[in-house]
Amino acid sequence: MKDLIWVCGLMGLAAAVPAAGQDFAYSDDATVQCLNQAEANATTPLYCIGASADQCIDDNPHGSSTIGLGVCFSEEAGFWDSVLNAEYQRLLGETAEFEKANADAGINAPPLEPSLRDMQRRWIDYRDQRCTFEAAQWGGGTGMGPATAECFMRATAEQALYLRTQIVETWE
Repeated sequence: MKDLIWVCGLMGLAAAVPAAGQDFAYSDDATVQCLNQAEANATTPLYCIGASADQCIDDNPHGSSTIGLGVCFSEEAGFWDSVLNAEYQRLLGETAEFEKANADAGINAPPLEPSLRDMQRRWIDYRDQRCTFEAAQWGGGTGMGPATAECFMRATAEQALYLRTQIVETWE
């Protein structure tokens, strides 16, 4: 039942996004600038989550409407999904290098790649259940779509930033 609520919320939002999304201006610039500033100032990038969505909401005449919120949150969720996928691929490459270096050195360490893959798969389940819970709190109301989109954006951003902090280095 919970999965049905989440899927219905996303389907309702997805149906509205193509038509409404054509009228909305969105740019990743605010988030990218915030991330660059956070890195330069050694501050937490978690404050950057939602920066572009907030800019989209502010810049569009109907940005604070139910559809507008859903479009803006969904657009930024797409940005974070790209970051997450890039960081995951980077980590996969690092785990392969780490495992090869261990094998070459005769170190019998547990493999990292299966652990990384399992963690990411379980995170996807967690994200889906987290957003199902958040959507369910709207009782099927119109806020369910934007709440689901915002949850997806926030959860994906948090995981992308977590993966970004992970560095696999060889023992030397």
